[in-house]
Amino acid sequence: MSIRILFVDDEPLLIEGLKRSLRPMRRQWDTAFATGGEEALALLAREAFDVIVTDMRMPGMDGAALLNEVTARYPGVLRMVLSGQSDLESLVKSAGVTHQYLTKPCAMEHLKDAVNRAVSLRDLLGSQPLKQLVSRMGSVPSAPPVYVELMDCLKSKDASIERAARIIQKDMGMTAKVLQLANSPFFGAAGRMISAADAVQCLGLENIRALLLTVHAFSEFRLSGAGSFSMQALWRHSLATAAMAERIMQTLPSADTGGRDQIGVAGLLHDVGRVLLAANLPDAYERAHALAAEKRMADWQAEQEVFSATHAVLGAYLIGLWGLPEPIVEAVAYHHTPSDCPHPGTAMLTALHVADSLEYLSHGGDAAWSRYEPDLEYLAGLGLAGRLAGWRELCAQTAAAEARCG
Repeated sequence: MSIRILFVDDEPLLIEGLKRSLRPMRRQWDTAFATGGEEALALLAREAFDVIVTDMRMPGMDGAALLNEVTARYPGVLRMVLSGQSDLESLVKSAGVTHQYLTKPCAMEHLKDAVNRAVSLRDLLGSQPLKQLVSRMGSVPSAPPVYVELMDCLKSKDASIERAARIIQKDMGMTAKVLQLANSPFFGAAGRMISAADAVQCLGLENIRALLLTVHAFSEFRLSGAGSFSMQALWRHSLATAAMAERIMQTLPSADTGGRDQIGVAGLLHDVGRVLLAANLPDAYERAHALAAEKRMADWQAEQEVFSATHAVLGAYLIGLWGLPEPIVEAVAYHHTPSDCPHPGTAMLTALHVADSLEYLSHGGDAAWSRYEPDLEYLAGLGLAGRLAGWRELCAQTAAAEARCG
């Protein structure tokens, strides 16, 4: 089945150029074109589309206003910006409603890759309500202490990029949004940003301040019924898993330099789907928690029964829409079930899977139902089963260091 895409731009010459450029894609893409926001909404009311790609600066209804309407009326439609406008005002207006940013002129291969990759991610989720939930998310709730700390930092006279980066690196929600925006061509990055420190350096304090204080890109997490969920516990686990995964990654000969740089981000973001479920579907999240405890089953297995998807897949879907590197998306999606991965055996997936399981096993305060052993069959298939004892010792050392510092 072809992908249905709606392109919106008020420049007739650009529309004609797009039509010519897209002719080779006619067997894969079914395209339509609108010259403004109102025309686009009329088309959306009559026909179903998978993706909308819009310019930002248009007379009447601009791109940000259009995407706000699309978010409210058609939350399942993937939303992209293709614009020559790279000013801060345009970015701030669209930050909460755009999945990906592309700049004009855009190479056809880049556009093709961005659209096809975003659409393919939908296959990870079988639940239409969850797809719509993720599509509405402009940011991930952040831990209250970190949120307050960053707010104070940005408002203070001695705010610095170094201090802001140190705060942002503590939190999965802030890291995800900063990486999404820094990897946008709006900021002219020479390559893909893979760390919060690089992303903050790229964005600069003024952009961070505008995004946080103007559009609330990082929203404070508030409990709304999911009593079993602890943001503080998840924050601790994510930081510890990232540290353990980095150490395990260093022992894997197949790990390339890029993977070693990215594993910390994967560790920090691997459970971001839990935040989305607890914050947006608290009653169902509690049912999954109770089911896991009652049946002594893994938490992701209970989530599959209740939501028809797991927090791992949900988190991968979100960060994939935001344009984070594919190896990170894949590792997050399969960190509980590495044998199910279409490309099993990658160093990042292996390190994240082992670190996540060993961190839960080493932390006695977490609920028993959330613990799980590493997949021995998967490790044996890679010839790595004999390394598990050494990894357990590495993780024990990391946990001991955490205890001393905490």
